[in-house]
Parts: sequence; structure tokens; C-alpha cells
Amino acid sequence: MLRAAGLGRKSIAVNAVDDTLTFVPFRDLPPWLKRWAVYVTVRDKLEGWWLQGEDAARRVWQVVRRG
Repeated sequence: MLRAAGLGRKSIAVNAVDDTLTFVPFRDLPPWLKRWAVYVTVRDKLEGWWLQGEDAARRVWQVVRRG
């Protein structure tokens, strides 16, 4: 079983692309896979920011409801 690499990524890799990105150096990837790797990285970062904002809004809403 292949696992995802990188800081904080101790889970099982989601799919074959993640497995490939784990074990093949970026410079050795074909151009289409490089584009995919950048897309996935940006998407994951944006999703993380979205979830942080959602969590902050939920905490603010809980404080407002109490007060």
C-alpha cells in the first residue's frame, strides 16, 4: 500500500496521481502531470483556507448566540 508523502500527510494516498507525485521527482513528470500537480496543490490550499474561514465563522456565531 502506498502512502502520501510530505509534512503532515500520513494518510493513504487518495489515488494513482497522488501515488505518482509521492515517488517521482517533479522535474521528471510529464507536462500534463506537472499541471495537474500544481492544480491539486492550489485547490487543496484554497479548500484549507475555506474550511478555516468556515470554522472561524461557526465559532463567532456560537459566541454571538451565547451573548
